[in-house]
Amino acid sequence: MMNLELSRIKCYFCSMDKMKKLVATTYAGLEQVLAEELIQIGADDVQAARRSVYFSGNDEMVYRANYSLRTALKILVPIRNFKIFKVDDLYYQAGKIKWEEIFDSNQTFAVQSKVFSELFQNSMYASLKVKDAIVDRFRRISGQRPSVNPNNPDIQINLHIANNQCTISLDSSGESLHKRGYRLGTHDAPISEVLAAGMIKLSGWSGEEALWDPMCGSGTIAIEAAMIAKNVLPGEIRKSFAFQKWKDFKSEVFERIKNEKDHNNVSFSIYGSDISRRNIDLAYMNAEKALVGNIVQLTIADFSLAERKPEVSFLLFNPPYGERILSGDQAFYAMIGERLKHHYDGSNAWIISTNACLKSIGLKPASRIPLFNGSLQCSFRKYELYKGSEKSR
Repeated sequence: MMNLELSRIKCYFCSMDKMKKLVATTYAGLEQVLAEELIQIGADDVQAARRSVYFSGNDEMVYRANYSLRTALKILVPIRNFKIFKVDDLYYQAGKIKWEEIFDSNQTFAVQSKVFSELFQNSMYASLKVKDAIVDRFRRISGQRPSVNPNNPDIQINLHIANNQCTISLDSSGESLHKRGYRLGTHDAPISEVLAAGMIKLSGWSGEEALWDPMCGSGTIAIEAAMIAKNVLPGEIRKSFAFQKWKDFKSEVFERIKNEKDHNNVSFSIYGSDISRRNIDLAYMNAEKALVGNIVQLTIADFSLAERKPEVSFLLFNPPYGERILSGDQAFYAMIGERLKHHYDGSNAWIISTNACLKSIGLKPASRIPLFNGSLQCSFRKYELYKGSEKSR
């Protein structure tokens, strides 16, 4: 009996130690930031690619990456790589995967596809082939079949086809990781939580000084900065992840990960202001939900009239652009430049906007980083605001 128990323990730790090739996806421009995050949480073989970072880790790393990473959108676990030369090859190869070891027939699933191949006219057809292979395998083995739920599946499966190279992965995240769980309401066109966190990290902000977003909307940038300062991890607010519904999910390991981190005591404030009372009310609610209401200070203020906060020398903001500002772009951005130049000397200001809008700001950027905000190509720029002219320094 003792030998049997020891054997079970040994098998458990063998499965936990089994290294897997993993993929974390992100936005264009944040790949290196995400790679650094992965190294910090102990991932192996970290390699940045286009809108993704490859790495290695065991089941514990899958859980930890989902719970801890601020700049990841999805954590994918590839389970089969293969080549196809005709459409039916996809059905055959997908049917060879032991799906019954991953989930039960009474669970629901969905297949999401990205297809760049002449073999398929659209990605939905490729998804259908994988779906049929999964259902038919369950029928052969147990006589029962799982149902497809495209909106809220228990198990999410990711299919990627490039020419004739296919990868089928388990989506361990479920909903995109930018959905932290603290948004109780938003203003028009809020910035993604992942992009906000990525911008904060790209800016080089220390996490140990005051920061001000003077056009905060519903508070995303200020909240993400406060979460970094206080060491509130993104997964602390989120309700669930897809890996929790896998057959081999180890709840005790996940509980240990959740109990590892303590919050920092923060002696400074993160500030946000906005011209809209509704936005500030939303931002307050979101900050409380994100567990940072005690260090986020929010006020109703027009940046063109707002008084400088003497303790703040670091500004980071996302002014209106694109569909959010339909006319008067040049005057609006000229106002931002004038306010920064004449009232914020000795400060650093980081601004994301379109190249066209930023031309009107009238200040020379110290650095420029290309980023996308949704489908809009943007520039994330640093302005070093000197007293007098830069040449006089």
